[in-house]
Amino acid sequence: MLLKLRFFLTLPLLLLTLAFTPKAKSTDSALLVGQNVFVLEQAFVMGQGITTDGEYYYTSGAITALNMTALAKWTFENPTLVQKRINPLPEVCAARGNNHIGGISCYHGKIYASVEGGDVCRACVAVFDCETLEPTGEVYDLPNDAFDDGVPWLAVDGETGLLYASKWDHAKTLFVYDVNDGMRPVREIALTGLGELHRIQGGEFYEGKLYLSNDCKDTGGVKRILTVDLENGAVSVLAERDVGTDNCEAEGMTAYPAADGSFLHVLDYNKAVGVFWRHYALPEKE
Repeated sequence: MLLKLRFFLTLPLLLLTLAFTPKAKSTDSALLVGQNVFVLEQAFVMGQGITTDGEYYYTSGAITALNMTALAKWTFENPTLVQKRINPLPEVCAARGNNHIGGISCYHGKIYASVEGGDVCRACVAVFDCETLEPTGEVYDLPNDAFDDGVPWLAVDGETGLLYASKWDHAKTLFVYDVNDGMRPVREIALTGLGELHRIQGGEFYEGKLYLSNDCKDTGGVKRILTVDLENGAVSVLAERDVGTDNCEAEGMTAYPAADGSFLHVLDYNKAVGVFWRHYALPEKE
């Protein structure tokens, strides 16, 4: 009975969302292969970050005003909710006011999550088990001077075990840590090419290449995917996405080839209606 009631409550909202939200379109640099739309509690558990191990997707959500966070697990093909955990942060994070999960990244059966909020430590990395979504007990504090506005995203390079992160706004530097050595600081990479980066919401590695989700403002609905040359810090625009409206926030992203030909999987959060989970292919270069 409860499932039927939820269906009848959700379906009209889904239909209204699709009918009245300006439609996303393919561009010359990002081919929109498909999208999934989620509202209500499912939108909540995926409104921030996304990652994949190739078998499942994992997403994160947060409502900072209510001190609520979430992690969720989804099937890879035709994403369907498998499992969720509400307020999964370990006690040490909750006790000091860390109340926001942003970007997430998978590595060796664990989810590394960027966590923000509070004054004592404004940014940390909390680690969760991919199978259970339970915290492993690993929490690594990041320095307040480097992450003075929190840590919105992180990405672990599966080939090296190095974790990369930056500030959300006015980002000039990539900070690099070794997850296999107690989150030891490894290096700092000065970012060049586009000047300071603004509104970086998510990042992911695939085959050693770092991709970033850039929530551009006042661009008429155009959002960007950036790439970074890790040797010299040069940032370039890989793709521009037309999400149809400026009233939509580009959130996390992950990169992995899917059966439908898509490669980039991005969350766009229209807080008035729900989350659009969009799947893009990159045009073949001649």
